Amino acid sequence: MRVFRNKYLVPAWTILRIWLGYQWIVPGIEKLQDPTWVGSQAGVAITGFLKGSLAKATGEHPSVQWWYARFVESVALPNAGVFTYVVPVGELLVGISLILGAFTIAGLIGGAFMNLNYLLAGTTSTNPILYTAAIVLMAAGANAYKIGIDQLIVSFWKKKYGKQ
Repeated sequence: MRVFRNKYLVPAWTILRIWLGYQWIVPGIEKLQDPTWVGSQAGVAITGFLKGSLAKATGEHPSVQWWYARFVESVALPNAGVFTYVVPVGELLVGISLILGAFTIAGLIGGAFMNLNYLLAGTTSTNPILYTAAIVLMAAGANAYKIGIDQLIVSFWKKKYGKQ
């Protein structure tokens, strides 16, 4: 669509990208400062989240599908000690990536993947909004990072190696 490729909308995509990065960096920092995530009680918070997800997998109209509940039971819960660090560090890295416009597409994909998993785990909250913003920014392509470190990298690459 033309709207995604319009060079005059680059500032709007940049503002959306930075806003989205902020939405990731704040909870990442909060989790890194929370002892139930990475401190003396590491794993308590994520275990509670995952068990809550399993509770949503029952009933007539479960908000968590059976196959995702099996993933939670067989992969996520047994590895809660790993996920309790991966989640906040991932959120922090996605936030930094999007705010700086560095490795933007990887940051958008990582953020969308985390949002998708939060949604599959039965947590709505702001996840649909953040997921949609990531998809919109991916559709904007290079215009999402024209103002950012990625543009500097692309310019350097073109200057050094030509337009390949």
